[in-house]
Amino acid sequence: MELLNGKKPLLMGIVNATGDSFSEGVLSSPDSAAERALRLLGQGADLLDIGGESTRPGSAEIPPQEEIRRLSCVVRRVLEAVPGAVLSIDTRHAETAEKMLEAGARIINDVSMLRFDPRMKDVLRAHPESLLVLCHSRGTPADMRDAKYLDYGDDVVSAVCGELLAAAERSGIDASRIIFDPGFGFAKSVDQQLEMMRRAGEFAARLGNVLFGISRKSFIGSVTGESDPAERRGGTLAGELHLAACGAAVIRTHDVKMLRDALVFRAAVSAGRREEAL
Repeated sequence: MELLNGKKPLLMGIVNATGDSFSEGVLSSPDSAAERALRLLGQGADLLDIGGESTRPGSAEIPPQEEIRRLSCVVRRVLEAVPGAVLSIDTRHAETAEKMLEAGARIINDVSMLRFDPRMKDVLRAHPESLLVLCHSRGTPADMRDAKYLDYGDDVVSAVCGELLAAAERSGIDASRIIFDPGFGFAKSVDQQLEMMRRAGEFAARLGNVLFGISRKSFIGSVTGESDPAERRGGTLAGELHLAACGAAVIRTHDVKMLRDALVFRAAVSAGRREEAL
């Protein structure tokens, strides 16, 4: 997995092309997504995660054809401008994944933990050069906050790790191609997510390459009192720095420049001298 053999953490910029993102609302229009993607690359993003279907709590499924329509232009325009850009596609649909891998994307980020579309495994096997972000979740975006999905026994970290490893084994996809995401915001209570944050280092120790995505999520606002996702940047940054220190391989964030600057400065303080780059 050459992509993950270099610096840690890699910064994954979030590009919503949904029109109704929980964090950006109408500013997540597909029409402006390519411009926003290129801006994030200019700010230091190592890779981008582009999504055409909202998976916020309570959101409804959209057809793959509409998702593909939203994503195709973004992927094409970004790769024309930056041919070496590493693009991840945030999708639950095998049809979308196949089209976007053929268009030049290199990673599929499946927030359903491969539960939604059984054909996804076949698409990934047919593209052995691709990587998979396997995100822990239960239920669907429409019902994942139901109490029945929030029972993790007395150890949420062990339960999440166990379910991720079991899903990876069932997939038949080589472990070297999988990046694990514990799934903050997906079928976890605020207290469970805070426990996961406190014990974040255990995920890397148990799973290997781990992606963390907490950017602007509601559990941060539950602690800070901010209902507006755009005002959760301070809490987000504090959490992301903690996750970087806990061995994150990838951090998925809306605020690439802010996190990059914070990591650069932290590295300079640790080294006792100015650093030219991460």
